[in-house]
This record gives sequence, structure tokens and C-alpha cells, in this order.
Amino acid sequence: MATGYPPPNQTGNPDPPPKTACSYPSAPPPSQPYADNSYYQDETPFYSRPAFLRPFLITLAVVTIIICSIVLILWLIVRPRPPVFYLTALSVSNFSMSKSQLTANWNARLQAYNLNKKMSVYYYNVVSAISYNSVTLSVTQMPPFFQVIRSQKKLTAKLTVVGSYIGEKAMNVIKRERSRGSVRFDLRLEAFASFKYGSWRMKVKRAKILCDNVAVSLSWYSDSGNLMGGAKKCRVHI
Repeated sequence: MATGYPPPNQTGNPDPPPKTACSYPSAPPPSQPYADNSYYQDETPFYSRPAFLRPFLITLAVVTIIICSIVLILWLIVRPRPPVFYLTALSVSNFSMSKSQLTANWNARLQAYNLNKKMSVYYYNVVSAISYNSVTLSVTQMPPFFQVIRSQKKLTAKLTVVGSYIGEKAMNVIKRERSRGSVRFDLRLEAFASFKYGSWRMKVKRAKILCDNVAVSLSWYSDSGNLMGGAKKCRVHI
């Protein structure tokens, strides 16, 4: 009897497959995924806005809008009207010229009108100046003054120049004008104007009053003269 082979199957059914050392009775269990512990941790944002910040900003914006609206309404109601100035008189005396030097005295009178029905005006640091052909001849300080609502104020300014050099060009132009019987000067006032409504004081503004090209009778035969043509309305910038 030969050895080394298994006996033949007498039942007629096929033999089962041979077992191997690595065979499993069932499919291996699935491997467990890596447990990411960060998934279960509380999510904390990098920057957290304080809870009160948004209501605070909204409140601030609302308050700002309300204040601006009140100021705008008050400004529309009591909106200041610019003052009106008239030069009512301008005289010159002791007028003389020699070697491009000028000596003269000017006396100016002005009328200031406050047309506002609800606002008073206070002027301070008031300066007046007389000039000719863009050449300033004399400058003087004037006292401050106050105007209540719907009022007018008379102002005076005295200006003097003694032996002031004005240049040969200005001297020749003055001579030509005097030969025609009049000389034209420019009078200017500058001041700080403060408008006030009750106890509410508005922003201080700089006022410029310009009385330009004012003719004064002055000939070769006289050293004095007066305003020609009546009162002159001045330009006001404020």
C-alpha cells in the first residue's frame, strides 16, 4: 500500500479546500479610526467682541444724529444774516506829497446795521486801514462794539500818516487824479464777529468790511476834501 497521499473520498462530494495558517473564520473587524479629541472640545473663536459693544455703538450713533439734527434745526431757525455797513463820510486834511512821501489825516464815519431778529453781534479786535492803489497808507485800532438785534451803530475811525514812503508810481497816479479834482481811496475794516442767540454762542467768524474806490474831492489848490456822491455801501465778507 502506497503512502504519502490521503485516502480517496468515498462519499462522492468534493473535498473542502485545504486550511491555511492565515485563514479566518470570518472577515476581520474594521480598524478603529484615529480618535480626534479636538472635535469634542469647545470651539473658542480667536477674537470675541464684547456683548455691550454693538449696543453702545448704536446708541452713540443715535445720539450723534439727534444732536446734529437739533443743531441744524436751530441754525435754520436763527441762521445769522450778515451785517450791513455804509460809509457815510470820509474826509481828508493836511494832504501833502514830497519826494514820494505822503502826509495826511483821514476821518471816516460808518453805519453798521444788525439785521438779525434773534441774534446779537459782538465785534472785537477791530482794525481799520486806508489804502491807495493796493498800497496801505495808515492802520489804526478801533474799540470793540456790540449790537443787539435789529440795531444800528455809528462808528468813527481816524487815520494818520506822516512822511510815509509810498513809491514814485503811486505818487504819480495821485498827481494825475488830483489834476482831475478827486482822489479815490480804499477803506477796510477787519474784526472778529461773535454771533449770540440767547445764551448760545455760535462759532466766532472773521469779518472783512471793504469800502473800495471811494472818491474824495481833492485838487491841487486844496489840501483837504470830503466824500463825493453820498454814502457808499461796503462789501461784507463773513
